[in-house]
Amino acid sequence: MNGRTRVLFTAGVPTPPNCAHNVVISGGGIVGAAAMAALQKLRARFLAESVGAEGSVSHNVHSRCLSRLLLADPMARPHYDAANIMHNLRTVSLTPVSSKLLDNLGSWKRLQTKHAYYRIALRHERTNGPVAPDQSSQEKSRNFFVNGPLGNGTSTAEPLLEFTNLDSPLGFICYNSDINTTLLDVVEEQMKQYQQPLGSDGCGVQEQPTDCIEFGSSLGSYSLPHRNIVDGPAGRAILRKSVGDQPVEFSLLLGCEGRGGHLRESLGSALVQHDYAQTAFVCTVQLKRPADGNVCCFQNFFTNGDIIALLPTSEDTSNIVFSTTAEHARELAAAKQSQLVEELNRCLHAFAPRDIPLIISVPEVELGGKTVRAQGMFPVRLSVALQPFGPRCLLLGDAAHGIHPFAGQGLNLGLYDVCALVEVLERAVRSGQDIGSVIAVGQPFAAAMMSHTGIMITAMESVFGLLATMPGLSCTGMSVLQKLPLVSSLGKQSIIHVASGGFFASHHRESFLLA
Repeated sequence: MNGRTRVLFTAGVPTPPNCAHNVVISGGGIVGAAAMAALQKLRARFLAESVGAEGSVSHNVHSRCLSRLLLADPMARPHYDAANIMHNLRTVSLTPVSSKLLDNLGSWKRLQTKHAYYRIALRHERTNGPVAPDQSSQEKSRNFFVNGPLGNGTSTAEPLLEFTNLDSPLGFICYNSDINTTLLDVVEEQMKQYQQPLGSDGCGVQEQPTDCIEFGSSLGSYSLPHRNIVDGPAGRAILRKSVGDQPVEFSLLLGCEGRGGHLRESLGSALVQHDYAQTAFVCTVQLKRPADGNVCCFQNFFTNGDIIALLPTSEDTSNIVFSTTAEHARELAAAKQSQLVEELNRCLHAFAPRDIPLIISVPEVELGGKTVRAQGMFPVRLSVALQPFGPRCLLLGDAAHGIHPFAGQGLNLGLYDVCALVEVLERAVRSGQDIGSVIAVGQPFAAAMMSHTGIMITAMESVFGLLATMPGLSCTGMSVLQKLPLVSSLGKQSIIHVASGGFFASHHRESFLLA
C-alpha cells in the first residue's frame, strides 16, 4: 500500500447484498494464513453436516456463508528453505495449545522444526552473576534448609526461578517462515480438494468454493458501514495488483497485517501504547552440544533493563532474542564474529557455565561477495487496540495487540484470536446472523479476545515493570516462588496453566480446533 489507507464509512440498507467474497483477509502472515485455514475447516464442518446418508448435498446455507474467501498480501508468497540462514532467523515459542490448534489445521506434522523444551531457567544479574570461575563448579541445586528461603545474598549459578516438566513439553521452538509456509500449503491444498459443488442455490445452479490467494497485491481504499450502524451494506475495497486495480466486496474483513497495518490506524480505534525504549537483536547461534539435548530455554535479566533469551532450535543450535538499547543492538549487529560471540557468552554462558550452553559461532555465508550473518533487529513496543473491531471489520494478532517478546506469547495470542473468531463465527452462522454484524460477531469476538489477551498482557506488564523499577523486590518474589514449597507448587502450576495455554483452552472446550 502506498501512503495512508483511506477508510470511508457509509450508511445503507441493513442487509448486505450477495457479496463477491464472504471473508477477505488482509495479511498473509502466520495469523492471516491460520485464519484462512480455520475458515476452510469451519466450512468443511458445515458441508459435512449437509451431506445426506447417500452422499447427496442438502441444506447448505451454513457452508455457503463461507464459500468465497480471499487472502491478500503485498509481499511475495513465503517458501521456507532450511538451507537459507535468514529463514531460520525469526523463531516463535509455541504453547502446547497452539501446537494442538496447528495440528487440527493440518500444519503441525508438516513443520520441519518443532524443537521441544522441557525446562525454563530464569536468572537476574542482581543475584546470579556472572559467577566467578571457582563458583562455576558448585552444585546446580542446594538443600533448601541450607540456602534459606531467600538465598544467602551471594552470586550463584542456580536459577532464580525455573519451571520443569519432564512428562510433556512446556512448549516448542519453531521457525516463523516454516509455520507460515506450511499453513499456506494447507490452504492451497484445501482449495484444490473442494472441487465438488456445495449444492443448489434454489435455482438449480450449483455453487462451488471460490477461494483466492493474492500475494504481491495489497488492499486499500476501504468503504465500511458507518460506526453508528449495527448492520449495514457490504464492505468494499480496492485490490491493487500488478496488472491493475480490482474492486472487492465483502461481508467481513479480517485485518491480520501486523503492528504496522494501515487498517488499524485508519479505523481510529483507541490504543494503549508504550515504547520500551528497547530494540530486539535476534540471531542464530551454534552451540557446544549440551549433554541434555538442548531442551531448556534460558532467560537472563539485567539491572539496566536488558533481557536476553536463548531459545533451543535443535540439539546444537539456538536462537537469541536480546532486548536492549538501540545503540547496543547496533553495536552487536556491527561487531565482528569473535566480538559478538564473546558478548553473547558474557551475557549468557558466564552466568552459569555448567548449565547455560557455550556459544561457538553465529552462522555466516558469502552472498554476492559480502559476508551475511544470520541476524536482525526490530523495535520493542506495546500497542493494544481497545476496540479491535468495526462494522464488517476485525483486527487479529499483532494488528490488535503487539506485546514485548520477553514472555514469548505474541504469536500464541494471535492463534488464540483465530480460534476465538471461528467459535464466534460458527455461532453466528448457525443462528442465521450476518457474519459482519457488530453485535453478533464484532462485540463477542472482542470480549473473547480480551479474556485471553487481557490477563497475559497485564501479567507481563506487571512483571516487566517490577523488573525495571524494583529489581530487588522482583528477585525476592521470584526467589520465594522458587524456594518455598507450597508457594512454589501452587504458584508455578498457575503460571504454567496460563502460559501454556491451559487457561485459554479451559474457556474454549467446545472448539473443534482444540479437539
